[in-house]
Formats: sequence, C-alpha cells, structure tokens
Amino acid sequence: MTSISTTDPQWQQKVQDILLSLAKHRQTITYADLAELAAIPSPYRIHKLAEYLEHLIAEDAQDRRPLRAAVVISKTSRRIPAEGFFDCCEKHLIHHQRGEDDAAMHARLLAALYENV
Repeated sequence: MTSISTTDPQWQQKVQDILLSLAKHRQTITYADLAELAAIPSPYRIHKLAEYLEHLIAEDAQDRRPLRAAVVISKTSRRIPAEGFFDCCEKHLIHHQRGEDDAAMHARLLAALYENV
C-alpha cells in the first residue's frame, strides 16, 4: 500500500469529524458514503479512506482509545467492517476474544466506542 497523503488534511479532518458525530449518535456508515460525505478526491477514494482508517486504528491502539474506525462498515449484508479492518486490528494487538467471530468483535468495539464518546 502507498503511504497516506498528508497534502490534503482537509478531507482527513472531515473524516474525523464525521466519525465522532456518528459515534455520538450511535450510528455507522459505509465506506462509500463516508468517502462521499468527506469529499475524498478521486481517483482511489475508497483506497485513500481505507489507508487513513488504518492510520486512525494505529493511533487509537497506541493511545489505548476505542477505535473510531469501527463505525465504518461494508455495504454487504453482514454490516461489519471490511476484512482489512480486522487485519489491522490484529496488527495492533486488538484480538478476537475467545469464541468471538468478526461480527461479535465488531459489536464489542462499537459498544466500547459508543460508551466513551
């Protein structure tokens, strides 16, 4: 993956503001809808968003904060984040609890975020 562009922090701040608002209202959003709402420039807007969300996961994990990126979900019927979210969590030592599938882990991470905003 390419590194995150720091030449356009405006859309990145929009993403952070939207994530905070969603968490406060206990809502989720799809990657595509967030990319549109934050006005992430094309091309590769979803890729840019995914890289930035991974950056936020790393920050939150390092600071032992609930994961802001948990409010972003795939448009699939499962209504959980894409596989890259869970891979990134593992990379930052955020693991599934015993017997927990991806949906249950996501629900746990969302609950922690909602409780702490």
